[in-house]
Amino acid sequence: MRYVHQSSKAARAEAPPAPVGTVKTHSTPNEVRIGDFVLLDGQYQRIRDMRSLGTASVRVLHFAGRPPWIMRKARTVCRPI
Repeated sequence: MRYVHQSSKAARAEAPPAPVGTVKTHSTPNEVRIGDFVLLDGQYQRIRDMRSLGTASVRVLHFAGRPPWIMRKARTVCRPI
């Protein structure tokens, strides 16, 4: 077996296409909505519920079949049209 070095940019897989019927948007934690999709571990997960974690700048997002995830900074989400 031969080891081939890849740069960090090349090692990252391309993000899958946005779910059908959604548009990508850059959102802060206080802008995300229930029903938005967030890319986690290479798959888009739909936000089922969320809670504030003390301030509006941090949200705990809940998904079906996945543990809650803490959103601390702005990121790309897919919003249903």
